[in-house]
Amino acid sequence: MGILDSGLLGPVRKKTGPAIGRVHNGQNVISALYRKSTKPRTQGQLDSQIKLGLLNGYLSMIDVLVKPGFAAYTKKNMSPVNAAFSYNYDHAFIREGDQWLLDYPKIVYSRGDILAPDVAEVEHVEGMIRFSWLPQRQSSYCQFTDLASFLFIDPSDEHGLILQYQVTRNTLKFETAVHESEIGRTFHCFMNLCSADGKKQGDSMYVGEVKV
Repeated sequence: MGILDSGLLGPVRKKTGPAIGRVHNGQNVISALYRKSTKPRTQGQLDSQIKLGLLNGYLSMIDVLVKPGFAAYTKKNMSPVNAAFSYNYDHAFIREGDQWLLDYPKIVYSRGDILAPDVAEVEHVEGMIRFSWLPQRQSSYCQFTDLASFLFIDPSDEHGLILQYQVTRNTLKFETAVHESEIGRTFHCFMNLCSADGKKQGDSMYVGEVKV
């Protein structure tokens, strides 16, 4: 039996006949009952399912960066992770043999008008991962007080490290010590800048790969 919580025009819960009512993203939705298909899935459908799981899993894992980074690009009833998924899907994958893998350097987790750091580089020096970049003139979208965040991803097992709002743009460098448990890992390294109040974001950028 379907239940009308708020009268005839209110949301419907449970099922009535061949239809089921539910609330999805704040909207009242009535849909047909699910019927399990007996047809085998095509290779294209299997590939799409694998890709969806890979990209959604990665973006959800780094959602503390994605939420502010894609907040300005969400539409009604769309989360920042969904917006990032839509933006990245067409270029987020590579094929190795019969496997789909994420193409990490091409995945963007933040977008915006804040100017990216100039000639950013990363290296491993004496137990430290060190980022550096060049000075830039100040402008509306390039302030000395802009804050830098950093992301490290080991693609072998998606081991990641997120360091948000670590230094200002005019510091021109950032260093973090390598933990003993991370020795031997190879990391893809990213950074992005945002305004000091966090209201304006910049494009995330792939800085490079380091083995520690």
